[in-house]
Amino acid sequence: MKKFNTLSLALVSIAFVLTSCASTKISLQESSPVAVISIIGNTQVPWIDEDDQTVLATDEPEAESLLTSMASRIIDSNNPEILTAVDRLDYAFDSASMNILEMTGCAVLPKEEVLSSEAYSYMAPSYFNSLTPTKTATGFKDLTTIGAKNSRYLMDSIGAKSLLILSFTFQKDVVKGTKTNGAIGGLVTMKAKLLNNRGREVLNKIFVAKTSEPIKIMRGQYNKDSLVEQLENTIDDVMRQFCMELSKMSSDEPVLKESETTEIQATPIKLRTAE
Repeated sequence: MKKFNTLSLALVSIAFVLTSCASTKISLQESSPVAVISIIGNTQVPWIDEDDQTVLATDEPEAESLLTSMASRIIDSNNPEILTAVDRLDYAFDSASMNILEMTGCAVLPKEEVLSSEAYSYMAPSYFNSLTPTKTATGFKDLTTIGAKNSRYLMDSIGAKSLLILSFTFQKDVVKGTKTNGAIGGLVTMKAKLLNNRGREVLNKIFVAKTSEPIKIMRGQYNKDSLVEQLENTIDDVMRQFCMELSKMSSDEPVLKESETTEIQATPIKLRTAE
């Protein structure tokens, strides 16, 4: 029985350790409200041993490459793993808002207050991920490298006490058999970076979770809709890991209990079918 790629998970574990060193004790009271300012993720759900966008060298004529590209686009236009790339990130914001409030007591600013602010409109997108195909949640910018000065300016403008930046990687791997026949599962990796009211990193850590139910694969075919649906619950899993980490880092006693009556409805990932 094949488990998730051992080498890949080992690399994730190393990254987990390396990024953990930035965490420190924080006051949740002084960190509320939190503003989520950036949510990015990969555009597809690649196999865990593949790059999200692999460029293959070829000796075929350019016309052949164009035909192959056109065929790939037709296939991709019906692939829910690609069609729901932004929906997954939109759901991640809902999950963050709900779980951070319920598990830590910190309020999360409504995204409309952040995205419609003049200060946010002035923020220039990061070019750190410009060479990698990524998507952002609806209305968000890639601000993974915002900087301390811009962070303070943005917080002062929108009334936030801390900023949260989330970066996702969605993958799939064989859990039994092979890529042709057996069973597969999904893997969600979330990098969370929290900046305090001075624009300094107080948390920079990677959280990983697997989908719970194996999906049958036969002759290389599997239910992509089922995989996409399971990724939603797995986003909740990594978000709860993040909230537990925040609670462990808290220097407050007791945990902030304000805004407990706020109701936040999560928007499910929408599955789209070709007409």
